[in-house]
Amino acid sequence: MLVEEAMTAHTRTVRPDQSLSDVRSIFEEEGFRHLPVMGNDGLVGMITHTDLMRVTYGAHIAEADFEINDLILESTTVEESMSKKLVTIETGADLKEAARLMRKYKVGCVPVVDNGDLLGLVTTTDILSAYISDN
Repeated sequence: MLVEEAMTAHTRTVRPDQSLSDVRSIFEEEGFRHLPVMGNDGLVGMITHTDLMRVTYGAHIAEADFEINDLILESTTVEESMSKKLVTIETGADLKEAARLMRKYKVGCVPVVDNGDLLGLVTTTDILSAYISDN
């Protein structure tokens, strides 16, 4: 199976200068766990639910810390927390290659690009769904 057959066409992105508060809202309202970060030169990073948790880890210990948590998210930009070293894959690649890349680099998704243009993401959920429907 090819990546293009299993990927999630992904049009939702964020900018490096947006706050993590914006990212949290997108994650909560739209159900995403990974967001590509688009700059002037195209895809420049990836921000994930795990990145957000890493920044706010201590704020989940006690209810009194929720106010601090909000301040941290409002004052931290996507660029400060995003992953900048990206592994990408093309639409015509075999889905098994995407799985190998995720395992090798310990990531939950791989941006799908063709000619430098972001077309979507292939996630672990996409791979599992393709495997289940293929059997």
